[in-house]
Amino acid sequence: MGRPRGGPRDRERGDRHHPLRRGRPLPQQRAVWADPSVSVLAVRLAGPAHAEIRRLAEAAYPNEGCGVLIGAYDGEAVVVEEATSGRNLWTERLRDRYELDPADIQAADGRARARDLDVVGFWHSHPDHPAWPSEFDSDRSWVDYAYLIVNTVSDASGDLNAFSPAGEGLGLRQIVLRLEGGAS
Repeated sequence: MGRPRGGPRDRERGDRHHPLRRGRPLPQQRAVWADPSVSVLAVRLAGPAHAEIRRLAEAAYPNEGCGVLIGAYDGEAVVVEEATSGRNLWTERLRDRYELDPADIQAADGRARARDLDVVGFWHSHPDHPAWPSEFDSDRSWVDYAYLIVNTVSDASGDLNAFSPAGEGLGLRQIVLRLEGGAS
């Protein structure tokens, strides 16, 4: 018949096996999703990575370019050392949508691990639109990653802004972007 609730074993196990507990987020998840201070608050972008993002975004014009940011976490900041290019799988609306090919993310992850680094975020361009996240961008963002958006026009790239999810389902918020070392 089982032990009555509140017995020694239940105190030890908590409520993790109780039927009403199943399907609810774990307390640790709830804390991460709800606490914006856990997320990335700043991006430090190395000069060569900055130049590469602009070059790749301009080359992709008039379509959205996209890629992976490789670097390291430094407290609440990410330090971006390299930017890679990726294939945009969103073929029906290349000018205003992107979906980064998972194979490109996997390749960038392997490249990062070989250098004892991490995938720390993603970049994409907004052709002829401001470097500000769309609702589509916000809906597809992942917690604990940085997102860089660069505005492109026919002959150049413009504004570059950094964003991070404010929490699960809370959209993207602008964060500090610091350009470091080297001309871009």
